[in-house]
Amino acid sequence: MLRIAICDDEEIICRQLEDMLFEIGDRINLKIESEIFYSGEELYRFLFRGNRYDIIFLDIELNRINGVEVGRRIRDELKDEFTQIVYISCNEGYAMELFDVRPLNFIIKPLGEEKIEAVLTKAAKLLDKENKFFEYRNGNVTFSVPLREILYFESCGRKVNMILENEIKTFYGKLSSVEDKVKNCDFIIIHKSYLINFNYCTEYNYEYVKMSNQEILTISQNNRKAVRERLLQRKLREY
Repeated sequence: MLRIAICDDEEIICRQLEDMLFEIGDRINLKIESEIFYSGEELYRFLFRGNRYDIIFLDIELNRINGVEVGRRIRDELKDEFTQIVYISCNEGYAMELFDVRPLNFIIKPLGEEKIEAVLTKAAKLLDKENKFFEYRNGNVTFSVPLREILYFESCGRKVNMILENEIKTFYGKLSSVEDKVKNCDFIIIHKSYLINFNYCTEYNYEYVKMSNQEILTISQNNRKAVRERLLQRKLREY
């Protein structure tokens, strides 16, 4: 089941989108549960109390707290990197402002069923990925960590540091072996010492990436072209 929030100050848009979501869900055999909010404040208050959604369809042009600010609060204040945010707007000019919110997509009104179906399909695949785990051993004990919780891996001699939001776990191994285990997921090697989950990349240029924990990691010269292409591909898919 996908839990979906719709936030738009136009009631007719909310109802049209909700009807569209249920019709698509029935057609592709995807169970959907939805809730409607008519302001950014109302949505944020609900999320602040600990409620969560798989996807939020979020209008940008909202009164008082606009959609961009709501998205930033979700990422920065609630520390929620897992909810997929889909921005909707009549104005294409916002697209470049949204990178630090890391949205799943940006859809221009009027909303088309084909685009909504593509977003739902992609979200379902991502949620399936989020249920995957990385396994490692310390001594005779095997540990599992959800891939969605890992910001990046760091090579440190014969050991690998696994960086989480508020914790670092260390195990013996090679970064190349870790890369093999996560190669079909959202990880990319940027340096012989760093393998990052690019969903946590909040800023990048040709020489470095900035992660959601504010760490700045160097991109090696040999990896710059591949990293740039991978991140641009993600950005183009979103917009």
